[in-house]
Amino acid sequence: MTEGSMRQRNLVCSIVLLAIAFVTFLEISTIPIGTPGRPKMGFYPLILASLLTILSLTLLWETLKEKKEKRTLVRGGWGGLKKVGLTLGALSAFAFLFKPLGYILSMFLLIGFLMRAIEPQRWWKVIVVAFFCSGVSFLILDLLLAIPLPRGLLGI
Repeated sequence: MTEGSMRQRNLVCSIVLLAIAFVTFLEISTIPIGTPGRPKMGFYPLILASLLTILSLTLLWETLKEKKEKRTLVRGGWGGLKKVGLTLGALSAFAFLFKPLGYILSMFLLIGFLMRAIEPQRWWKVIVVAFFCSGVSFLILDLLLAIPLPRGLLGI
């Protein structure tokens, strides 16, 4: 894939996503939103549409400020297939360990493994990011959205 076609795809993708977000905002305007303490039917779609807008604007900004200089593209090859295999294996292990270990510990291990095996990072960064992501996602899913998650061996 050439640099120009990738740039065009990113532009088209960001514009289409912005259009979807705009239509979502229009649809949300017809239903009650509520407040964070007492959300109504339109509250979570409003949050998702806002996030979609932010992410698509970020993609648009990054694409527009990219220099037109040619850059070397990394070909996937066997290294790419190895990463896909490792990711699928890690997700399978996560599925099996989810109930016995609980959400927080299994998510911590999944993120930690992916950060070390797929795109190797320093250990301190792996631990901090895995701890933060598993903790924040647990707070969002369990406390904010009230989705029951398994506590596992340690009760956490």
